[in-house]
Amino acid sequence: MANWISSQLARLDIPTPFEVGNVNVYVVEHMNRFFMVDCGPDTEEAWTSLTTQLAELELTLADIDFLFLTHHHADHAGQAWRLRDASIPVYGHEKLVRYLEQTPNFIKRGNQFLHDLAHWFGTPETIVNKLPDYREALRWIGPTTVTMTFEDGQDVTSDGAWKTIHLPGHASDQLGLLGPGGVLIAGDHLIDAVEPNPLIEQPYEEEGFASPVVLYLDSLRKLQSVDLKLVVSGHGEPIHKPRPLIEARISQRYERSELLLNDWVDGLSVFDWSMRLYGRKMRRAMPLVFSEVFARLTLLEERGRVVKQLTDGKWIYVRVEDIVE
Repeated sequence: MANWISSQLARLDIPTPFEVGNVNVYVVEHMNRFFMVDCGPDTEEAWTSLTTQLAELELTLADIDFLFLTHHHADHAGQAWRLRDASIPVYGHEKLVRYLEQTPNFIKRGNQFLHDLAHWFGTPETIVNKLPDYREALRWIGPTTVTMTFEDGQDVTSDGAWKTIHLPGHASDQLGLLGPGGVLIAGDHLIDAVEPNPLIEQPYEEEGFASPVVLYLDSLRKLQSVDLKLVVSGHGEPIHKPRPLIEARISQRYERSELLLNDWVDGLSVFDWSMRLYGRKMRRAMPLVFSEVFARLTLLEERGRVVKQLTDGKWIYVRVEDIVE
C-alpha cells in the first residue's frame, strides 16, 4: 500500500520473489511534477503492484518525469524496461548501464570472472563446474537502456534541489539522492534493521578487483560529513536518527571481522572459512556468503592482522604473528 512519508515523498511497497522481502519504491513530488526512485523486479506481480499503488496516489505513469535507479540489483531495477517502454527516461550511474544492456561480451566476462573468483577463493572443482551461467544473476532484470548517467554530486532536478551522492559498497553503481531538508534516498546503503552485504562484482572494464567492503566503509564515512535529518532506504522503515546508525554500522563491520581471530586457523581459503562459519548452509547462498566472508578477511588484512598469500592458484590467509621471517 502506498503512503506519503512527507508532503513530497511517497513510498510504494513492492513485492519481490527474494528472501529480502518487499522493496521500497519512492515517488518524489518536486515543482509540481513527479519522479520515481527504483521500480522493483521484473515480475507481473511487481508491475501490477506498482501501477495499482500509483493509482492510490492518484497518479499514472504519464505523471512520472523520469525513473532514477539507485543501483542495478534486480529488486530495484528489474522492471525499468517497462517504464522505458512507456517513454519514461531512466537515470542512473554509468556502471548501471552494463547490467541493463546485458551485452554478450558482458555476459562472457561475467562468466569468466565467476570462475576465476571461485578458484581464487579455493572452491573445489566439483562446485566450480556447476556454477550457474552469469545470466542467472540477471534473471529478474529486463534488458533496456539508460537515458542519462550521473556521477557524484550532480543535479538531478533543474533547480539543483535533488543531487546525487555516490555510495559504492553494496553495489559499485549505487547512487543516493540528497534532497531538501537533509533527506537522503539511500538505496540499500543504509537500512534500519539489517546491514547491507557488500557484494562482489566483476570489475568494471579496466578496473582491478577490489573488495567492496572497503568502498562500503568509505561511503559510510562520507555520509558522516553530511547533515542528514531523514534517510529512506530500499528496505525497511525511515531512519530519523541516521548518524548513530552510521557509526554503529562502521564499528559492527570491524568487530565482526575481529571475531575470526578468536578461532583462527592459518592457511584457510575463503571457501574454507565459509564452510567453517556456515557449514553446508552456505551452498544455498554461496555468492552472499562468499561476499560476507571475504569482507571480514579483507578488513583483517587492511588492519595488518592477517596477510593474503597466493598458493596453488588460491588465496589463503595467515595471521601476522604466525609468520616467521
